Amino acid sequence: CTGGASHTLNGSTLTISNITSNQTCTIESLPTTIFKNKVLSDHPTRPGARPNLNSDMFVDSNTKTLYTASGSQTENGNTVYYFAGNAQDNWVYFAGLYWRIIRINEDGSVRLLYVGSDKNTTSAYIKNISYSSSNNETRFIGYMYGPSTGSIENDRKNTLSSPVKQAVDTWYDENLKNNYNDFISKTAIYCNDRTNINYSTTEKFNYAASIRLIDAQAPSYKCGNDINGNLYSGTNGADIADKFTVSTSTGNGKLTNPVALMTADEVVFAGGKYHTEPKAYYSMNANNENVTGSKQWWTMTPSSYNPTINTNRGSYIFLVGDNGRLNNFILVFAYGVRPVLSLKSCVKWQNGDGTSDNPYKVSIDSTCEKLEN
Repeated sequence: CTGGASHTLNGSTLTISNITSNQTCTIESLPTTIFKNKVLSDHPTRPGARPNLNSDMFVDSNTKTLYTASGSQTENGNTVYYFAGNAQDNWVYFAGLYWRIIRINEDGSVRLLYVGSDKNTTSAYIKNISYSSSNNETRFIGYMYGPSTGSIENDRKNTLSSPVKQAVDTWYDENLKNNYNDFISKTAIYCNDRTNINYSTTEKFNYAASIRLIDAQAPSYKCGNDINGNLYSGTNGADIADKFTVSTSTGNGKLTNPVALMTADEVVFAGGKYHTEPKAYYSMNANNENVTGSKQWWTMTPSSYNPTINTNRGSYIFLVGDNGRLNNFILVFAYGVRPVLSLKSCVKWQNGDGTSDNPYKVSIDSTCEKLEN
């Protein structure tokens, strides 16, 4: 107010008091903004697909920038918007925790990577655990898997949960389920791509992601994609069983909780590269230090199976090194677990600009609470 009158706001009721002279009071109501749209509007620079994926790790400082993938790189051809390089304006504070935005999914949900209660943490993982308690059968590469091995179809039966999934589910139950479950998309897909072209229980073979990410540097958001943008075909081809979801409308419906792990393809889109350094944003805290210290952390992307070597034999999965480089290693060693989840497409922006000092905060209304996404 121009003349010094004071105001109080209680819910939707605004009271102006102490009016001692004629004056003008201006009322501004922040527009209700869908969170995904706020992220898009705050990042107007759109260079298209990230070029030179076969170069060294992409670590350029990037603000107000979103890259895009569409067509054969995504599940239904719809556009995915993703952060890459040293993104410094993709911080979110949600459920009392800090997160980094990985991407806006095809369904409009916003995928977040766990950081923790302190933006300057060097222990951004919920647990240090082996991916699986055993390494000698191909089925153990699964986020969930069948009771017996011998074929990719058996491996994909998804009746048993891996130790790493059990750890993620327990953490979710204890920290998010009661108060924040309605914020999180049930249709978002988390890909555990077990696609391969030469499955064997006695000979070494590579899963599709090794061909995409090591041989060709051709990451994809389409689960089971080959290096040419097509799905692998045949009995060992892409399968709905690898698309982990809560909803059966988009995936296998095997998740009880709408949370999983980052994929190796998402790591490469964000700037990572196999056995290459230096640093990448998803591995940095607000002080530009390794967010997990010296701890490597799991993705949910299978790499290879090798039963023939004398040591370290069995199933390999991709993980992220302490500086963000992409590695792969066997399942029975203990590494960090960093959950990812996807905020619903109807979640609203409350405040914040995405910087670590002023991270995005979100809210939800009664209509959005009832929706799957």
